[in-house]
Amino acid sequence: MCFAGERPGAHGTESAAVNTHSFHTAVKVFVLFCAIPGVSLAADINRTWILTIMALGFLCCQRAWKQLIRWLIFYGLLSVFLFLNIRYHVHIKFIPEFYIYTFWWLTPVFIVSWDLITSPPGNLIAFLSRLRAPSSVILGALVIFRFFPTMKTALRSLRESLRNRGLLETGNIARHPLATFEYILIPLLLRCLQIADQLSVSAVSRGIEAPIKRESYYEQKMKGGDYLCITLAGAGTLFFLLYWGIG
Repeated sequence: MCFAGERPGAHGTESAAVNTHSFHTAVKVFVLFCAIPGVSLAADINRTWILTIMALGFLCCQRAWKQLIRWLIFYGLLSVFLFLNIRYHVHIKFIPEFYIYTFWWLTPVFIVSWDLITSPPGNLIAFLSRLRAPSSVILGALVIFRFFPTMKTALRSLRESLRNRGLLETGNIARHPLATFEYILIPLLLRCLQIADQLSVSAVSRGIEAPIKRESYYEQKMKGGDYLCITLAGAGTLFFLLYWGIG
């Protein structure tokens, strides 16, 4: 009895193009567990940019160019805001400095977390199944990991639909703000219900209730690059904490 996510391209929430250079799921989990104590225990949080460079290099090794560019833009804007605030005391009214500094400090965790979350669901389920994780844990992880990418796709489709009907025009929103809110809220709630139903049917059809050992469509094996990444991530984080101190 097979229990795993859809094959690549078989479901709307999973991209048809699979990144063959992506690291093993275990590697992504390990790198995340390195990033969290790295930013949490650093004595000088101003040096967490080193961990950010390591996280960006992690994406570069996987040739995840789109993610790499987006995070570079995000981190670059945060760095510019911080520089202007510290050097010239420039304040941004709509973004408190506390949030800017927090996001800048936690960027390494955000990068590796998003890379793990956007992994194919089948790989995540296969990894947890090999760890003999309970079914409730597997389903919970699947829902959590796929929530943001799925909602991002739903919001994009909803935005295109509203724009085609002329409902996102500034004048229309100003005249009918409550109606615009309803146009957005109702489809999103219906989409959430559909996702829940699809997940339940998919889990049952893949034998989640069967009292037997589960296997997976996905055959993920650790390669030399995976072991090298684990070694570099662990050694790099340890060196960072020991050299610059633990706070």
